Amino acid sequence: MEQMITLTTYGLRTRPALAGALLAATCLVPAAYAQQARDGTVSKAEVSSGSLLLQSSTPGRYIEAPLVAADVKMDIAGPIIRTKLTQRFTNPTQQWVEGVYAFPLPEGAAVDRLKIIIGDRFIEGDIKERQQARVLYEQAAASGQRAGLVEEERPNLFTASMANIGPGETVAIQIEFQDKARLDNGVWSTRFPLVIAPRYSPKPTFGLTADRTGRALSVTDPVPDRDRITPPVLHPAHEPGGVEGLRLPVNFDISLEAGVPIADISSQTHGLVVERTDENTAQIHLKDGEVPADRDFVLSWTPQPATAPTASIFREQHNGEDYLLAVVNPPAIKTTAQRRDRETIFVIDNSGSMSGDSMDQAKRGLLLALDRLAPTDEFNIIRFDDTMELVFQTAAPANAQNLARARRFVSNLEANGGTEMLPALQAALVDNDRKNTEEVRQVVFITDGAIGNEDQLFAAIHDGLGRSRLFTVGIGSAPNAYFMANAARQGRGAFTFMDDVTKVAEQSAKLFAALENPVMTDLEVKLPAGTADAYPAPLPDLYAGEPVSMVMRAKDVTGDLTFSGKLNGKSWTMTLPVSEAAQSSGVAQLWARAKIANFEESRYSGMTMEQVDAGVLKTALDFHLVSRLTSLVAVDKTPARPAGEKLDTRQIASMLPKGWDFGAVFGPAAETRALRFDQLPDGVMQKIHARATQEKPKAEQDLALPGTASGWEMMLAFGLSLFVFGAALLRRGRSAIGLRGQALPASVGSMRATSACNRVS
Repeated sequence: MEQMITLTTYGLRTRPALAGALLAATCLVPAAYAQQARDGTVSKAEVSSGSLLLQSSTPGRYIEAPLVAADVKMDIAGPIIRTKLTQRFTNPTQQWVEGVYAFPLPEGAAVDRLKIIIGDRFIEGDIKERQQARVLYEQAAASGQRAGLVEEERPNLFTASMANIGPGETVAIQIEFQDKARLDNGVWSTRFPLVIAPRYSPKPTFGLTADRTGRALSVTDPVPDRDRITPPVLHPAHEPGGVEGLRLPVNFDISLEAGVPIADISSQTHGLVVERTDENTAQIHLKDGEVPADRDFVLSWTPQPATAPTASIFREQHNGEDYLLAVVNPPAIKTTAQRRDRETIFVIDNSGSMSGDSMDQAKRGLLLALDRLAPTDEFNIIRFDDTMELVFQTAAPANAQNLARARRFVSNLEANGGTEMLPALQAALVDNDRKNTEEVRQVVFITDGAIGNEDQLFAAIHDGLGRSRLFTVGIGSAPNAYFMANAARQGRGAFTFMDDVTKVAEQSAKLFAALENPVMTDLEVKLPAGTADAYPAPLPDLYAGEPVSMVMRAKDVTGDLTFSGKLNGKSWTMTLPVSEAAQSSGVAQLWARAKIANFEESRYSGMTMEQVDAGVLKTALDFHLVSRLTSLVAVDKTPARPAGEKLDTRQIASMLPKGWDFGAVFGPAAETRALRFDQLPDGVMQKIHARATQEKPKAEQDLALPGTASGWEMMLAFGLSLFVFGAALLRRGRSAIGLRGQALPASVGSMRATSACNRVS
């Protein structure tokens, strides 16, 4: 009887032939396969000082990695930000190399331009369907042509590939994108992520079923692209100070035109040099010049109180149509209504990535939140790493005894283990009193968001939210802002960042304001004549200090844009005449990015993946944007690499976010191995000469995060063979006892697989 293999993934389609490779990711099989040294590898004694070494698959042999430096040029006009990011790849070796570099961007970035810079030459990129762009890039790389490729892995995580960098040569990729500033309690700000926090990806799950027509092996991988979102990581001990030895240096050049007089310009993350040209504009640089890319950069500017606008509207014409951006700051109204009782579920992440300053911030913030509970409130605390624990079986009264128990629990928390976030989120959303409209139910989720299975979590929020409201608190120097912002929006709550351990009380105040102040409800917008496709749709609930922000498309637009809602039980309206809109570039790209985000979220509310993909692809191609289904590719027509010269592929390491503990994230064994090396930890996956020789390396090693896949191709194929063998035995056994035709529970298949894995390991 034919063996049937079924593979289920989230967000990506995978051929059944790959099921064996994915399946054995759950088996930890020894992967020490011998490989002869290849051209391009060196020993540590053979390299000059200052080289970045990546361990090859041959013990004791290393390859020198390309160096990367970045320049960020930001032009801020009102709330609209145009950013040019230049990444310089320097090849310190005598071989031709390909540099592969994962990098973060703001979660709302609309990436629309790519250039390759070689000396004074510029090669312009074009937007293509993702697979087509990959094929063009691979063909150019194999032909010796310089080529660049930018691909989206997540809305805030991208991969840049640069092929055929010559010996000793520096080549740059330059990308441009559109974004908008955030208004919060009258303060404008922008957050530019500089480091990719190592992400935890839950392991694939599998099951074995049988019926009269055949047997099926099902594998569900919540993170099918786990290898693309977990770049290798430098150990902090190998990050020497000083610009000459700086790993992944970055420099900022910022032009700010606020449009109104500015009272203050500051950064809570970096020192600044501010040159005021007039009361409305400024040129901004970093005080330290180049800085390591180990934490997010945050810039804030505050208008003078007398000139702080309550509403702004911007307009751009693109391809014969008008695009509008409206930002409205509702007035602050102090609550006079009686305080409603609350059921608050606090969820705190105590996984290994939270070790160090992050855990201290999270605990202090949670203890402050407990102090704000009233005796008539109910609460619970759920902590999670790769396990989960509730302080109480169900929400308990906030009396002195229960609060004392909760404080002891929080104070004793330590960070360790993986980040199995989904079970904790699902437990927090369990509501035993869904019909209770008198009580406010809130879930406060405190985490760095360092996970790869965002789609699973968004689906869980959609399915289980009910009357609850979800508030996310981003912890640490490099929180996953894409997860934080989207989870809060889908959860009809708000998100807060706590990224300074010395200002937890100050930063917690924003969370308390959101939890305790009245929500603007029944928020609606009356669009002017001729407008359509306004986002977000519907408008979300708003909390204290939050603005109304909307982008829309129009044709021959006239009239007024009117917002209305209820604030503190009173009606509120604000009208913006379209005729007063300021002309600004980039609004069309922001609208297109919002439309793509709306399509992506529609998968959780009934739209099929085919419809989602069609909408995303058309919008991205029409507006020349990088998306999940489109990429930017640039190819130099003239071959650069001489015929016969080999091409090495080199994955470039990321820095560990500031304040993170390497050993707590990767484990004591990885810590020990890393500290044995002069410059980089081992275990970094390398594919040496794979493209040039058209063969696959015999051994690959990943720097393994807890729970993520390791080098899996060979050992997963071996795992599949075990299943096939087990299925044959099962068939014979079932025939012997007359059970043919009945379904075999998935748990039985899991137990048999686990047993097989244990025997192998």
